[in-house]
Amino acid sequence: MAKKGLIIFVLTVFLVGAAFAQGTPKNTITVDFGPTIVGAAFGAIGGMIGDEGDASLNSSGFGIAAQYELQPFNRLSFAVRGAYLGFGFGITEQGWDYSVQMDMGMTSFSVEGHARLYPFAGSFFLDGMGGYGRLMADLDGEVAVYDGGRRDVEYISLGISRDYIKLGGKLGWRFSFGKSGGGFTFEPSFGYYHAIGLGDTLGSQLSNQIDGEIEDFEDYDDAFVLFERFIFIGGPRVSLAFGFRF
Repeated sequence: MAKKGLIIFVLTVFLVGAAFAQGTPKNTITVDFGPTIVGAAFGAIGGMIGDEGDASLNSSGFGIAAQYELQPFNRLSFAVRGAYLGFGFGITEQGWDYSVQMDMGMTSFSVEGHARLYPFAGSFFLDGMGGYGRLMADLDGEVAVYDGGRRDVEYISLGISRDYIKLGGKLGWRFSFGKSGGGFTFEPSFGYYHAIGLGDTLGSQLSNQIDGEIEDFEDYDDAFVLFERFIFIGGPRVSLAFGFRF
């Protein structure tokens, strides 16, 4: 469902860009595959780890982003960008008196507003960003304990989420290969985003939903903080965007 929604978003961005077209290259529409690379790299982690003793891990990941930029001035432009990133974990562990089967998914959506400065009226740009993001985590699975001939099973199914304000900046280059600066466009860029969390942390929510039965839940909270600050919402950002300028 999330991927279908993102495809609809990308198509909408292209249609909106076409509506603004005026015959001069003031509009740029790009699709960023930087999140796709991050998702694919994470998905490969489970395959590399594989089975470890009595436990096995599998993982998957997917990400993508789309942006529409309007440049009304020679050295200044404005853009809106939407992004999606999702990871999935599957953990299976079998012991002599217990078994664990757990699936966890983490998904983030974000909407960003950008202002770009082209200081030399060329391809190089400086980008300032402010936006909103949401990170969601879903946990489903079961833990079974064997005692003699009896099998006691505890089922777990819960969902948590947190909203964020995003601030950041980056620098990059916009290369267009058509006439008069239009046509096919490639934009590499890199920068850093800062995530400001709103409300309770994900680790606190996780602990509260299961009545505080997680031991040392601060360790889980630290892991969630790392995910939100450096992968899903904030952290270093590398963009490899391809599109069209018209």
